Amino acid sequence: MTRKRVVLFFLLLLIIPLLCFGQSGRKASSKVSFDFMDADVRNVVRILAEVSSKNIIISDAVKGKITMKLDNVYWDEALDLVIETAGLRKIEADTVIRIVTGKEFEDETKRRLTERESFRKDRLERQKMGEEFITETIYLSYVSPADMEKMLKGGEASTAAGQAKKGFLSEYGQITQVQWNNALIVKDTKENVANMVRIIREHDKKPNQIQIDCKIVQAVTNFSRELGIQWGMASSQTSKALGNKEVLISGGRYATTVSDTGTTVESTVDLLGFRPGSGSAIPYNVNLPAAVLGGGAGGTLGFFIGSAADSFQLDVQLSALEDEGKGRILSNPKVITTDNKKAIIQQGKSIPYKTYSQSGTQTQFAEAVLGLEVTPSVTKDGFIRLEILAKKDQADFVNTSEGVPTIDKKQASTLLYVKDGETAVIGGIYEREEGSSENGIPGLKNIPLLGWLFKKQATLDQRTELLIFITPRVIKNLYNNEG
Repeated sequence: MTRKRVVLFFLLLLIIPLLCFGQSGRKASSKVSFDFMDADVRNVVRILAEVSSKNIIISDAVKGKITMKLDNVYWDEALDLVIETAGLRKIEADTVIRIVTGKEFEDETKRRLTERESFRKDRLERQKMGEEFITETIYLSYVSPADMEKMLKGGEASTAAGQAKKGFLSEYGQITQVQWNNALIVKDTKENVANMVRIIREHDKKPNQIQIDCKIVQAVTNFSRELGIQWGMASSQTSKALGNKEVLISGGRYATTVSDTGTTVESTVDLLGFRPGSGSAIPYNVNLPAAVLGGGAGGTLGFFIGSAADSFQLDVQLSALEDEGKGRILSNPKVITTDNKKAIIQQGKSIPYKTYSQSGTQTQFAEAVLGLEVTPSVTKDGFIRLEILAKKDQADFVNTSEGVPTIDKKQASTLLYVKDGETAVIGGIYEREEGSSENGIPGLKNIPLLGWLFKKQATLDQRTELLIFITPRVIKNLYNNEG
C-alpha cells in the first residue's frame, strides 16, 4: 500500500511541472501529460481527480490495467480517453462524476428511464383523475411497517373496509417503509390516503399479552383417568369465534369432520363412547387431522386432546398423585407472548456418547428434546385460539450409524380453542423403560451355587405417559385494547 502511494506521489511530481496556461478559456493548470504502462486504471483515475479538483467516485466494480501515453491534453479529455480505453462509462450528476462499468451504466440508464416513465404515467393519471396526489407520514406504535404495508397492499386476508385482495392503493400509489422510525410514507389520492390512515388506526393497537403456563408430567398409564380428564367431548353448537365454522373433536382414533357452511357437524363415536353434541362439559373446540388421530401420515405421536379441572384443582391433584408415586412434574415453564406471536417451550437433555477415530476418543452429545411451539390469539368472544406444534426427538442407541445414534423425530400439530384461564391437556405420548437389576449381600451373593440365597434379581418393564397441560391466560391488567 505504501509503495502505491509513493508511485502516485512521483507521478504527480512529473505532471504538475507540465501544467501551463492553455486556450479556449480553460485554465492551463487543467492540462496533463503522462506515460503509463500496465497501470491500475483506478490509480490513473485518482491522479486525474487530484489534478482536476473534481469529485470523482469510482465504482467498486471498476478493475483492470491500462497502458497509455498522453502529452499536454486537458484533464477531461484524458479522463474520457482512459474511460473509453478501459471500457468504462461516465455518469455526471451536478458536481459529481461517477466512473462505472458498462453493465452498471446500462442498469442505471434503465432505472432512469423507468422512473421517467413512471413519473409520466403518474402525471397523466392525476390529470385524468383531476386530483393531485398527497404524501403523508404515518407513525406506527405496535405494528411493524412491513406487516402494515402488506395489509394495505392486499396481502392480508381482510380488513374492516372489505378490500382484502384489492388493497387500498391506486394503480400509481406508493408506500415506503421507514424502519428506523417505525413509520410509513404514503403517497396517493386524498381519499385513498384517508382510508389507509383509518385502517392503520384500527389495527395499530396494543396487542393482547398472553401467558402460557405449561406443565409437563410423566405418569403411569392410568394417571389421566385418576385426574378426571375428560377426553373427546365437545358442544355441537356453531361457534361464532370460528366465523360460522363448526369444529368438533374426537378423542379416539376416528376422524373428526369440519363444516364450512355453518351447520352442525356429525362425528363418529370416539373410543370412550362419547358422541359430540352430548353436552357442553368441554369448554373448547379442537381440530385434529384424521391421519394424526389414526397414527398415519399426519403424525406419529398419536396425541389425544382433553380438558382438565381448573388450575387450582389441577395443582392439588397433581401434588397428591405425585406423593403417591403415580406421577411427577418434569417441568413447569411459563412464557409470555403476544397475539399471533409464537412461544417456544422445550424440555429435554443432552445424552453423551463416545466416538472413536484415529485421533482418539471423543465425547459428543445427542439431543433428546420434547418441544412445544404455541401461537395464541384472542377471539372477540373470550376464547383463546392455540396453534400447537409438538415435537419429540429421542436418541436411538439401538439403531446406530458408525457408532452415532440416530435421532427418532416425531411431531404433530393441532388447533385448540380454550377459554381464558382454562386448561387443555395433550396426552398419548408413551414411553417404555425396560431393564434388570441385582441386589444382595456383598460377598455372600457371589458364593458359587449358594449365592442365589443371598441375592435378588428384579426386572423393570414400565410404561409411562407424558401429559402436557397448557393453560393460557390473558394479562388484562397490562394490555387492554383501546377502542
